[in-house]
Amino acid sequence: MSVYKQGAELEQQIRQTALPEQGLALWALGQEGFLVKWKQLTVLFDPYLTDSVQEQSGSPWSRAFRPPLDPLQCLDVDYVVCSHHHGDHMDKQTLQLIGKSAKTRFIIPKAHLSLMKQWGFKDEQLIGISHGQTLELKGGISLSAFAAKHEQFEQDEAGEHKFLGFVADFGGIRLYHAGDTVGFPELVTWLQSRQIDIAMLPINGRDFARNEQGIVGNTNYREAIEIAVQINADLLIPMHYGLFPHNDENPAYFVDYLYRHYPARKFHMFAPGEQFVYFKF
Repeated sequence: MSVYKQGAELEQQIRQTALPEQGLALWALGQEGFLVKWKQLTVLFDPYLTDSVQEQSGSPWSRAFRPPLDPLQCLDVDYVVCSHHHGDHMDKQTLQLIGKSAKTRFIIPKAHLSLMKQWGFKDEQLIGISHGQTLELKGGISLSAFAAKHEQFEQDEAGEHKFLGFVADFGGIRLYHAGDTVGFPELVTWLQSRQIDIAMLPINGRDFARNEQGIVGNTNYREAIEIAVQINADLLIPMHYGLFPHNDENPAYFVDYLYRHYPARKFHMFAPGEQFVYFKF
């Protein structure tokens, strides 16, 4: 028996959750997948809701837990936002199934628009975004993109960044979803003026052994915390842990570092499928 909501029960909870304008609901779906609801609008970040990575790459890319939602339970989502083209962030199977929706629009780094079209998506389903660009979405949501270093900057022939993070502004509640990145000074500078309320950062880190296996790294728990402190985020949410045991970090180290160095800092760690509601007054 699962200890977290999943499937139809979770789908119903998302649909029935009612929020005031100053409230934001978040559901963790694993890795860097989060569904965010503001008023009646929903934005899905980096959904990986299949077993496609294991199917393509084999062991050891097996999931530690089942997806809390099936992609076909996400057909009412307004926007899907993908940070980059790796399979656990921009999953072809997940996106193609959600793409059956006539409602959903997919916001993708411009560097990967051609790939999405190869996967069968139509122009009217897709919205490309570049580093430094801000999109005005329906209902008063805005989305700004910032280049990420998945260990380093990577750009296509047109100069479009392949890895992005996002600041989503939901009526004055500002959420930063880092995508996959390491820390670098420009990132802190870009974010400091944005008055981030919720900072979502990876904590799985990087090391020689994983680099030898071709596994590209991210911020570790220390870096994630220090970035959140430097940008003065109100709430820190760690992500990119718990799904793939061979590319993981013990989140207890994250908690220990916070308590030792920044005991007054707010944070939240999610169980898969868990709902969390953030209020800003």
